[in-house]
Amino acid sequence: MNMFKRWYDADVAVSRAINELEQASTDIQVRCAEYIIDLLKDVELEQLSLEEQYNYILRRWYDKNVKVSHAIEYLRLAPKDIRRETALKVLDYLKEITKKEDNKD
Repeated sequence: MNMFKRWYDADVAVSRAINELEQASTDIQVRCAEYIIDLLKDVELEQLSLEEQYNYILRRWYDKNVKVSHAIEYLRLAPKDIRRETALKVLDYLKEITKKEDNKD
């Protein structure tokens, strides 16, 4: 039995990356999604059934944008070690682009 309510809460780094992503603007969410997809495009992911993919549609915050939804799904299906590594890169990336956004003002 999984003791975590959400799949990403099993890893602190992944949980933090998802939560920070949720707080970000839509523009930053999409940029991060592209980054995640790029990082994971060559990774062997667990098979995703279409039924499973469309079961949830629009129930979660990240389902509002198709690209963000795909990126989060890629992350979910990635092997644990790669998921964590990707989450850490995403946290750095978020820090980087938020800093640039702040400097624009």
